[in-house]
Amino acid sequence: MKTLIDYFEDLETTREYDGYFCSVADAITIVILGSICGLKNVSQIHQWATNEKIKKFLKEKFQIEKVPCYYWLLCLLKIVKPDSLNKCFVRWVESQIPDKSKEYTVAVDGKTIRSTTKMSGCGNILHIISVYISELGMMLVQKG
Repeated sequence: MKTLIDYFEDLETTREYDGYFCSVADAITIVILGSICGLKNVSQIHQWATNEKIKKFLKEKFQIEKVPCYYWLLCLLKIVKPDSLNKCFVRWVESQIPDKSKEYTVAVDGKTIRSTTKMSGCGNILHIISVYISELGMMLVQKG
């Protein structure tokens, strides 16, 4: 059975990297897991990943021996080709769908947060959109 990290082993990069300290797939796995946990940026993800409990989890479940420093994590993310990342990510998400022959209901919901309409002078009004696969109980995207 493939793990999350296996889906990102074929990532293409803009330059050669031998993975001496941390592979690009390890870095992407850390970022995806941090994003799933609701973290908003690489700084928060790095802080989360360097917690002792999380480091132990990454080692046991994903065989990620070392978490790169913040700067190196950014460097690894910068060399990833976006199209390659997208293909690997789609393959991983498709693997999570149990029965590909079945049709699923995709629910899309959008909202405008009322209290932000009076704050238009401070910036944009806050809109939130969610995309959800009902039968699987899986949130595909939520963007605010």
